[in-house]
Amino acid sequence: MIPGSSPSSSKPRVVILGGGFGGGFAARELSKSADKFETILIDRHNYLTFYPLMIEAGVGAIEPRHVVIPLRKLIRKCDLRVGEVTRVDLTTNTVFYRPVGQTMETSLAYDELVLSMGSVTRPPNVPGFAEYGFEMKTLTDAIELRDRGIQFLEMANSEPDPARRRELLTFLVVGGGFTGVELAGEFQAFLHDLLCDYHHVSEADIRVMLFEHGPQLLPHYDDHLSDWTSKELTRRGIEIRHGESVVEIGEGFAVLSTGERISTHGVYWTAGIAAPPVLDQIPGLPRNERGYVATNADLSVVGLPNVWAMGDLAFVPDSHGKPYPTTAQVAFRQGPHLARNLIRRRTGQATKPFSFENMGAFAAIGHRKAAALVKGLRFQGFFGWLLYRGAYFTKFPGFATRLRLLADWTLELLLKSPPVQIGVHRHRRT
Repeated sequence: MIPGSSPSSSKPRVVILGGGFGGGFAARELSKSADKFETILIDRHNYLTFYPLMIEAGVGAIEPRHVVIPLRKLIRKCDLRVGEVTRVDLTTNTVFYRPVGQTMETSLAYDELVLSMGSVTRPPNVPGFAEYGFEMKTLTDAIELRDRGIQFLEMANSEPDPARRRELLTFLVVGGGFTGVELAGEFQAFLHDLLCDYHHVSEADIRVMLFEHGPQLLPHYDDHLSDWTSKELTRRGIEIRHGESVVEIGEGFAVLSTGERISTHGVYWTAGIAAPPVLDQIPGLPRNERGYVATNADLSVVGLPNVWAMGDLAFVPDSHGKPYPTTAQVAFRQGPHLARNLIRRRTGQATKPFSFENMGAFAAIGHRKAAALVKGLRFQGFFGWLLYRGAYFTKFPGFATRLRLLADWTLELLLKSPPVQIGVHRHRRT
């Protein structure tokens, strides 16, 4: 135990696990009641990644450190503990975690517990994915995407064989949701923008393929914007394959469900998420058949009056009993709502069900174009891109962080991103 490992007798202790959009903004809301609650947030990092802009950071439109928000600035009146949550004992109201830089567990008692650890990429049952596939879940993944793109441009520029150049510059993206569409569109635009620096590589050498199991891209969009996105990507040369997927990945190749073999060194998987494995270390936690935490409409966990859950790991029923989409926009709104419900319950008031009205959705596809749906109105192309950037600019917390973001966007309009690798990611096979 460390000092303060048991709840204060004067103020109830709220322990929040996970500092993403849900947990971070729940803690921020609770900090307004610092005189009534002791709030402790535990996360493996001391920052919140602004995921909607992560791919832009990866391809160089934004300085990578400018899409991370310091948690200590966001939750000034709360206590941040950086470490890895290892397990939770619901019978004794105790969280166990391993502080950063330490090997021993530390215990922390709580009065109220908030689960908001996000999700992980659902590992596909594809031979070779662990060794040769890539995911797009962290800022490191986004930076690695950029570095590998530049690396293969360098290799292709020295390659006299046209077939070999095309193999080096063939990239497969699996999943036609927001992440997959943005990844394919922004990455292809990034590679094309760099061609002026690579005199032995042509546009015909670059091949980006996008795979979606369903009949349309962006299945949560309306048909009009989905169709526009598909046509725009196709016009730019991105190959869209519906009803197909990757079933095997090897060193230098991928095999499709149709049996076709593609020569490639870059398969990026954006299809499917899963609840974080740490939930398996919380005995007695109610979960549905897919492993997500079962909650009531007010974000409290079923059968556990002092435990709450939100974000990607929670099954929160809407008015029709269906789950809310696992997006940053939903988690961003759930955080403050959960905090206010927690306060209501602690003060003897009735909690309120969470409700979500989708105010807008955006998919940026590169070359300063985006599909936008804002309050039922459709926008596309350059104006959709302006709305996309404007919407996320207003949601970015903090004056200093907004100023840095605006400076990056302004410079990106005036100056071309240089073809240099950052080189801060893990080493992978080429």
